[in-house]
Amino acid sequence: CGWAGNVVKFVMENEHLSFPDALKSVGRRYNIEVEEIEITPADRQAQQAREGLLIAARFVTDYFSNQLFFSDEGRSIGLSYFKERGFRDDIVRKFELGYAIESWDDLLTVAQTSGYNIDLLQQLGLVAEKDGRKFAFFRSRVQFPIHDANGKVVAFAGRTLSKDPKKPKYINSPETE
Repeated sequence: CGWAGNVVKFVMENEHLSFPDALKSVGRRYNIEVEEIEITPADRQAQQAREGLLIAARFVTDYFSNQLFFSDEGRSIGLSYFKERGFRDDIVRKFELGYAIESWDDLLTVAQTSGYNIDLLQQLGLVAEKDGRKFAFFRSRVQFPIHDANGKVVAFAGRTLSKDPKKPKYINSPETE
């Protein structure tokens, strides 16, 4: 029949249960104790903070991708670089590659206009601050999002295409929660 999965998925499908409820159902049937852990307010707050960072990272991934395909700078510098390397558009989109334009503040402006908290972008290492002024950390670089095991974007790597020896060739966003 082509169906694949495990016993919990089977119970979820057949009994229309959520994962936790299906797990409890299987446990009851086979006398397996399923220990439930109550989430503390601190755990819930940490989980919400992490989810906020993931949402912000998704926004920035889409922003970099849009810059690559729809800005003049992104197409002429970033997309042409990927094309020279033999990347087809479908591959660039599949791996969510992007481009950070040269602007110091476009990312901040677009994020604020879209309702995103700049502090989250700063926690992700995508916004830096100097002398009380915030600015985009990645500028004029092709962008490579780093995904976790679940496919969520958790960090970024950027490569300059400049020949300037004073510019580091690669920079990465810092570790985050």
